[in-house]
Amino acid sequence: MTKIIDAIVETYTNTTELYIRGNNLDRFAKADGWQVVDTLKFHCERKLKREIQDLEFWISRQADREANAKRWMQRDRKKFTGDEISTTNLQASVAQYKAEQFGLQVIQAELTAAQEAYKKLTGADYTSIEDKPDAELPEDIAAMFAEMDALEAASEDEPPKRKRKA
Repeated sequence: MTKIIDAIVETYTNTTELYIRGNNLDRFAKADGWQVVDTLKFHCERKLKREIQDLEFWISRQADREANAKRWMQRDRKKFTGDEISTTNLQASVAQYKAEQFGLQVIQAELTAAQEAYKKLTGADYTSIEDKPDAELPEDIAAMFAEMDALEAASEDEPPKRKRKA
């Protein structure tokens, strides 16, 4: 686990021994007696869920930032001529790409650590990303997707237009 996830788990863990009284009316109630209970488990679970949601939200955005920095780096590499300006531009774009790539790696590592901690705490997996099949899409969105597919197919069928000579 990472330091942040360790801190969440450590801060929101309070294992203590409590005397649990069973309900006389509930036949499934636990027997009376001393039991070791983590009194902050609910809060730890809640904090880990929020961290997972936040990280899953930002991973796609960070991946976009990394891809954009990579495009700039490749563009500056093609434009590199060896002069001072192109050298500075290339160094700057490489540094930006490295920074964005590192940011994405950190976020992905944090997400993995948070999900592992959540699974260890609750025994269940958690993700905030919903994977909805196309069948569950609203009708208007499904119609829009079908229209987009038709437009793409039509544009692929057309031969490229020739440029006129002036």
